[in-house]
Amino acid sequence: MEYIPNGFKPNHRRADSIFAYLIGTYEDGDFPYTSATLTRRPQDQVPKELWANANFWFYLTHMMRGRLESHSAAANVVKLYKRRPDLFDPKLAAQLSEGEIHDQLEKEFGTLKKRQHHARAWHRNSELLLAWGGDIRNVYDGVTTEEEVRARIVNKRKYSLPPRERGFFCFQAKMCALLTYFLVGAGHIKRISMSPPMDFHHQRVMIGTGIIPLPVGRYYPKAIEQLADQVGRKYLDRNPGMNPVKFADLLFILSREGCFRAVTGTKVNWKDPKTVKKYQEGCGRCPIEHKCEKTADTKSYYRDDGKTRVIDIVPRPRAPKRLR
Repeated sequence: MEYIPNGFKPNHRRADSIFAYLIGTYEDGDFPYTSATLTRRPQDQVPKELWANANFWFYLTHMMRGRLESHSAAANVVKLYKRRPDLFDPKLAAQLSEGEIHDQLEKEFGTLKKRQHHARAWHRNSELLLAWGGDIRNVYDGVTTEEEVRARIVNKRKYSLPPRERGFFCFQAKMCALLTYFLVGAGHIKRISMSPPMDFHHQRVMIGTGIIPLPVGRYYPKAIEQLADQVGRKYLDRNPGMNPVKFADLLFILSREGCFRAVTGTKVNWKDPKTVKKYQEGCGRCPIEHKCEKTADTKSYYRDDGKTRVIDIVPRPRAPKRLR
């Protein structure tokens, strides 16, 4: 396992260059930001008539974890709302048992891993939301910074605290950012300069492009997540006109649509039709391929064996000129 040395810093100047390039690509509607890929975001699965329901976005955020594909999860939450709208009313949801909520969630999502505590979070957070008047927008009253938002939303794991000081069960930095971005995007709260929900997708692009210039090796995700957090927050602080929701899309969509097809390894057979096809559908279409030298392996992060997640940084070999 490699350790990130003290004082290691991301390359903010390179980040500015990469983000400027991607913003231009996004605005032109070129790969990976095509009309087809942009409709696979979670918010695009939500009918416009539900956008005005702030608490819907709060409950949707509960299902944005545990290896559930975000756009599919959002579509399932919409189905759940249409069938059981009472689950999205904190007063009514708090009166249900965890078992009842779990059964209703599994009708839409299939078997859910108990260790993810989806039903428990849904129930407990309904109770906690009542302490805020039953409206998630009240949690954001008077806050203007990321630090203030996290102080109210991120779970403190101290149940002796008053309800309004505990944070929400299972909510950590990523879910806090997701919820904030959903509410900003739906027009419920004003823009907050807040780092995007820095999941594996955002980290993979930053690693590959040298924004987080780490050498090939195996790393614990937490330290990389913190570095990615710094990059996102600093960029938004310096660019107050940047829509934070669009900014979050830049890296997430690029990784989801392109990076997961990356050809990796030190010995690659570029005459193999399968390898060529994989390259042409992924890195070969990427607007910043010429700025990318590495990638992160998906399998070691999204694990099914219950072992600790790690980020394996691996080389991404250059394709022959005939393919580029």
